[in-house]
Amino acid sequence: MKSITCSRPDSLYEAALERMQIDKASCDHVVSAALSRYLRKPIHTLFQVSTSAALVEGLYQGAVRVSRLLRHGNFGLGTFIDLNGEMVVLDGICYQVSPSGAVAVIGDDQLIP
Repeated sequence: MKSITCSRPDSLYEAALERMQIDKASCDHVVSAALSRYLRKPIHTLFQVSTSAALVEGLYQGAVRVSRLLRHGNFGLGTFIDLNGEMVVLDGICYQVSPSGAVAVIGDDQLIP
């Protein structure tokens, strides 16, 4: 990635700091997201909450809310707390596929590992 250094008005600086606190995001993320929207240029990135190695080690308790996950994209795969089914994110909707094959839409407040 490349860096750009620029000056911005105090009001935008304060707004960026506030957004960083609300989203618990880095300055790089907030500025990149804002530029992406303004310039109508999508950011193609991979957002990973954890790794399969962590799951193998038994680290599958809630770490991130679905709402936060969906702020980073609209397509993906994963699992749920205690490996309770498979997660499928399609077109910005989070689904839980149970071992029986039943599919349910998952709410934004659900925690995922």
